[in-house]
Amino acid sequence: MKKIILIPLCLLVLSLNGISQDSRLNQEYQPGDRPAQYILGSQDVLLITVNLWGHVQRPGIYSIPSSFGLIDLLSSAGGPLKSARMNDIRIIRKNQDVIKVNVKEYMKTGNKDLLVPLQPGDLVIVSGSAMDIFVTLVGIARDLAIILNVIILSQRIN
Repeated sequence: MKKIILIPLCLLVLSLNGISQDSRLNQEYQPGDRPAQYILGSQDVLLITVNLWGHVQRPGIYSIPSSFGLIDLLSSAGGPLKSARMNDIRIIRKNQDVIKVNVKEYMKTGNKDLLVPLQPGDLVIVSGSAMDIFVTLVGIARDLAIILNVIILSQRIN
């Protein structure tokens, strides 16, 4: 009976800590064979579609004006999380080129040459810090310790 309780509790803890969500970041990106899409928005603004993954408030697929840059995209997504590594943002192009952008350096210097214009179909990945991984592991260990403590206390009651 006690083993039956332990397995669902462990699964609940792991899902609450977002392990399944973070594992999606490690999957390889394979762009489709479809051509780049351009959309004409309100007031005849040309929109491009880009994907934004990683440590931002609202990752997802964004249709943004073609004049938008990386900073505009990150702002549209609610900005980076505290765990984001702003010196290691990667843009993966349709032709499989990987471009590393150091937004932290841009924020220090204001040098717009450090930023890369976005293109239709770009995948923008905002990496997380090593401290974020450590905090996640500590959270899992904490939750497992709580579950183990509940199990030990329930055995003492019986």
